[in-house]
Amino acid sequence: MDTRLSSFLIYNINKANDSLIHWITYNLLELSDLNIYAKNNGSFYLDNNFNLKTVFSMIDGNYGFIIEELRHPSVLNVPIINAFIYYKSLYPILGKFSEKSLIYHARNISEISNVSCAPDYSEYGNVCIITEPIINFGNYTLFTTYHIKFLSSGSVIEFKYIKNNTYNNNYDLQLDIHPSFFGGSIVTSYLSISLKLKMKAPVLIPPDPSKNYTNMTGSVILLNGTEVSWNLNQLNRFNQSTQSKDPLNQNHLIFKTALFNLMKNNTYILYVRYSADEWDIFSIDLPKSRNDHGYENPNVISTFPKINDNNIIPGNIHKIRVTFSSNISMSLNNLTIYHLDANTNKLNLRKFYSGSSDCDILFNHSLSCDVTSSIFNQWNATYIIVMDNNFVMFSSTNEPMYGIEEYRWNFTTIPCQQPDKKYADTAIGTIRLTLGDDIKNDSISDIANNVTKELADSIPISSDRLQQTNRYQNDLSTSSRRYIIQLKILPTTDPCQATVSQIINYLNELIRDKNSLIYKNNYTKYLSSSHGFNVNVNLWDEIKFKLLGLLIGIVVLGLICLVARYRYPEGQNFMIFSVVIILFDLVMDILFIVKNGKDVSQLDLYHPRLGLKFIFKTVSVQKYMNVTNIKLKIFIIKVSRFHMAYL
Repeated sequence: MDTRLSSFLIYNINKANDSLIHWITYNLLELSDLNIYAKNNGSFYLDNNFNLKTVFSMIDGNYGFIIEELRHPSVLNVPIINAFIYYKSLYPILGKFSEKSLIYHARNISEISNVSCAPDYSEYGNVCIITEPIINFGNYTLFTTYHIKFLSSGSVIEFKYIKNNTYNNNYDLQLDIHPSFFGGSIVTSYLSISLKLKMKAPVLIPPDPSKNYTNMTGSVILLNGTEVSWNLNQLNRFNQSTQSKDPLNQNHLIFKTALFNLMKNNTYILYVRYSADEWDIFSIDLPKSRNDHGYENPNVISTFPKINDNNIIPGNIHKIRVTFSSNISMSLNNLTIYHLDANTNKLNLRKFYSGSSDCDILFNHSLSCDVTSSIFNQWNATYIIVMDNNFVMFSSTNEPMYGIEEYRWNFTTIPCQQPDKKYADTAIGTIRLTLGDDIKNDSISDIANNVTKELADSIPISSDRLQQTNRYQNDLSTSSRRYIIQLKILPTTDPCQATVSQIINYLNELIRDKNSLIYKNNYTKYLSSSHGFNVNVNLWDEIKFKLLGLLIGIVVLGLICLVARYRYPEGQNFMIFSVVIILFDLVMDILFIVKNGKDVSQLDLYHPRLGLKFIFKTVSVQKYMNVTNIKLKIFIIKVSRFHMAYL
């Protein structure tokens, strides 16, 4: 079954010292890493009277080790064997184990015959099937099987008796459990035709090929506890060479090897090998206790965008949402957005979200993550969203939740609609780059070329539309080597291509988002997210309307001055300009103090200056107001008030 694990583990028991366990983990093939290599390794010792029963992979990428301890106390000189089953988990990245936790204890038994464990794919964490021989009577042994559910922390939350089985003493009962994605579990049982297995090595699953096996039975344990079984004894019944010669088990199938698995769609697959040239493969579709909504994960009810949606408008998605069947909380792993390249069939990273990213939990069971317009920005393009195991967890138990695998949550944007666009001229802007250790020896021109190419591929646009201008500036504001690099964006007349203004927006969004694809590239990962992409301002476009307003103001003042001179030739007509300039200067001083006063440590320094300036301006205005012609004075007052209101 595909559990979307990030690694696999190999372990062995030292033959010379069966208390020494060696382990090594390897990565699995991933979309972002197509190589297999060793990730970590280590070893540990088991204490006396301890032996390793089984190892299983967990949803969060860790590994569970099940260890048995046998104690031999005596009561009134009568020996009593106590068996303890412990669980502890290996964190492969750190190479450390958790403290062991007791999950089962049995008294007065000879051994634990069988332990099989697996992740439960539910809020209950993990599940184990434990079989123990209870009592011997004559040539027969009574086996009892228990079903245990426990959290990854080691807390047991459910213990349930399943059934009793009686077999001849020449047989040993073995079981294997595979929990279903859709609730419940399937248990495969079989008998080992050998002496009792009293070895300290873990029970092998599938059966050890050096032995013979028989009595294979399959059972489905549903969520409500109901058990549905079917018998596999009559397989290959016409081949007499494989029939049991034991008179107690006439017509029972004997096999050398069996492999069994439960697929994600709840199909049970069984491979049985009877001899070197005889084998069978069987399958059966098992009942589902829970519904699947197309995500091969019954914990996911719906998403936005929907799976296989083909009506998505580029740049029109601002949030992605996932609705779960249970209450959730954020966890550690990632949710990743990919673009599927139609030419190479390769998945290209667009953005990823971690447990601390811009995602919100709504109504306790829905997840909403913000998306910028630069992520889904292409026409007629297919996007795929992958949710890792343990991206979210069940809030009730903090157990990791299974994710959504590759090529399951797919959707496509609509073809280009020939939209009406306004085509801008060429734009020039700057980015800021800190030289990392792996690129600091490259020339700045090579670095700029590589950064420009990676940015063009990340948007994506044609590389000839984004060019570096060979203008660089060494940023001396910090001790580390940083450069300001100037880029030029060229326009297009193709209505299906991004405009200059859209490219500016895409660049700024991608650079400012530390979880975007550019921070996975070799060069753009060193860009400054706080700087973004700053467009160089066109000075003429910035001030042309201000200059026009100033010119109109001067013309109006000039006309007023000429009218005043015509009507009052003996008056001080230039005073109109002086009053306006003085009042304008006063207003600018006040605005400067209000807006930039925080830049001065002692703001009180401005107060005396402001008071003196106000007095000086008032005296200056009053001096000009001392004219002999009272009518001109009234006219000037009206004009001054008008200009104060205008300014």
